[in-house]
Amino acid sequence: MLEAFKNLFRRKSSEKLIYSSKEGDDTISVVENDEERSVKLNNITYSRLNKKSIYTNSYWDYFIPLPALYKKPKILMIGLGGGTIAFQLKKIFGEKVSIDIIELSKKMVEASKYFLPKKLTGVKIIIEDGASYIKTKTDYYDIIILDAYEGDHIPSVFLANEFAADVNKALKNNGVFAVNYALSLSALVYLEHYLKDLRKLFNVYTINNPFTSGNMLILGSKSFNRDEILKKIKEDFKENDENKTVLMGYREMT
Repeated sequence: MLEAFKNLFRRKSSEKLIYSSKEGDDTISVVENDEERSVKLNNITYSRLNKKSIYTNSYWDYFIPLPALYKKPKILMIGLGGGTIAFQLKKIFGEKVSIDIIELSKKMVEASKYFLPKKLTGVKIIIEDGASYIKTKTDYYDIIILDAYEGDHIPSVFLANEFAADVNKALKNNGVFAVNYALSLSALVYLEHYLKDLRKLFNVYTINNPFTSGNMLILGSKSFNRDEILKKIKEDFKENDENKTVLMGYREMT
């Protein structure tokens, strides 16, 4: 996650500390100012909520249209952060979506209670290793979202061919795998290799975030092609002033 770099250039009012805890050598904190509330791990932003809108104007927003591909999708998220994506999806789609979240850090789960404005219904948080959990599921989820990070990089186990194959098995026949891929220097070097491996299992599309967070959304679909994805989203996720940038990103995906 490269939000720390964005934060350097954003003009913000002074932050108020809401929660802080140590986990080993790491410090997890929840802070807020007049505009937003954030969860940070060693000053790298892992989650954010805009106090004036459900949209954050950053990469989290790019997961929001995905439930429009299904009638009542069952979603797995690997990596909780503070819970931005789950909060957004439940706020917009409500009971239409059910969400399981795998999170390894108990301290991060505790921080989410101070971060989210209310307890999420229809969301189950499981304290477990994501790579191990995914092996236990077959033809189970419509959408699997990977947003697990150590600092600014995805742990290598989640970039391995074995994990991608396990995700493919855990998804239903028309399932979608969505990855938040932070474009650090090392990640850029590995990107083409990762995309090549994913293409062995999925139809793969990328959405370059027009915001300045330095993150790319990678979509791996088991059956939908680009035109089908765009058609379904257009039909069931109507454009407005707040989401038009996100939908523009989808229209320009390659």
